[in-house]
Amino acid sequence: MARLELKNINKIYPDGAHIIKDANLVIEDGEFTVFVGPSGCGKSTMLRMVAGLEDISSGEMCLDGEVVNNLSPTDRGIGMVFQSYALYPHMTVEENIAFGLKLAKKLSADEIKKAVKNVGEM
Repeated sequence: MARLELKNINKIYPDGAHIIKDANLVIEDGEFTVFVGPSGCGKSTMLRMVAGLEDISSGEMCLDGEVVNNLSPTDRGIGMVFQSYALYPHMTVEENIAFGLKLAKKLSADEIKKAVKNVGEM
């Protein structure tokens, strides 16, 4: 876990829609936070920016005090589970969990098996 800090975060789409305006938020290490609001208010956009899946138009996002705006999603150490998740029906649960780890090509086959086993024991 890490301390997440959002400082004056803005999201402006190319069509000029200003979806998120000067958002400020601190989530301390170990805290659990929920975003609640009506459809279209920016919840998913905010989470996609935190995960690095969406560019931040302006402002800073810090993890443990380090600005991470320009870090790739894989270098942020943040994961996201989408509401409409996609599982591969031809794969087992184990294969679905391992899929992303195999794509990242950072772990050996044995390390992937151990990681999947650990998830299963949670």
